[in-house]
Amino acid sequence: MSKKEITAQNKTVLEFDSFFSDIYGQDWPLLRASLQEENKSVPFIFPGHNKAYFMDQASIIAAETLPLKAGDRVLDLCAAPGGKTLVLASRLSPSSTLISNELSALRRERLRRVISEHLPADTQARIQITRHDASRWCLYEKNIYNAILLDAPCSSERHLVAQGEEKQWSQKRSKALAIRQYAMLASAIEALQPNGFVLYSTCSISPFENDGVIEKLLKKKKTQVQIEKICKDQGQATKYGWIILPHMTRHGPMCFSLIKKL
Repeated sequence: MSKKEITAQNKTVLEFDSFFSDIYGQDWPLLRASLQEENKSVPFIFPGHNKAYFMDQASIIAAETLPLKAGDRVLDLCAAPGGKTLVLASRLSPSSTLISNELSALRRERLRRVISEHLPADTQARIQITRHDASRWCLYEKNIYNAILLDAPCSSERHLVAQGEEKQWSQKRSKALAIRQYAMLASAIEALQPNGFVLYSTCSISPFENDGVIEKLLKKKKTQVQIEKICKDQGQATKYGWIILPHMTRHGPMCFSLIKKL
């Protein structure tokens, strides 16, 4: 690697730290250090089943925030690897159905394995696995679902920091992801029935990809949606939702907002 390339990478890392230091202030050194630590997964076991699926406690908390009632049609728009689908499945009534969608073929096969290994046959029978583009879902189905989980693809800064790959991060990339995330969220709103709920979540710590996406939604669809208040035992409120950060809870990061369609 040339001296010029090394200098460019070091500059990117400095920009990474400067950006998040401006956001998190004196908490940033602790937060950054916690992102380098191994994620503390916990076992999730479907009631009556015997095989544990290990996942971040913050993911369980997020998936449990989506309101569900008997007979609901539920959609998990970006379902792989499948942990949140398991949480949703554990909350389904016998009259409810769940679609678990994943565009990537490789990730969809992992999703399929997770469902087959961790759920009983009668619950699997109420789950349909699909392979559609989440941002285009509303072109085919509108006003269909009672509850939608959108765990959107994101910057995943924890993975970058843990792998020493902060040089891959940039504000430009985070903003580009936010555009894609908004397209998915807007599509989810269109697919939702009136009085239904979307839970939007990411594992990013970038405000572009969290509150920024919700703020854009409110500007463009302010008469169609309202943000529901969230209060959990772990984490803290953001402008439009809730965030769980690992330097405070040893779980996460996970940021999520609950949106009701009016």
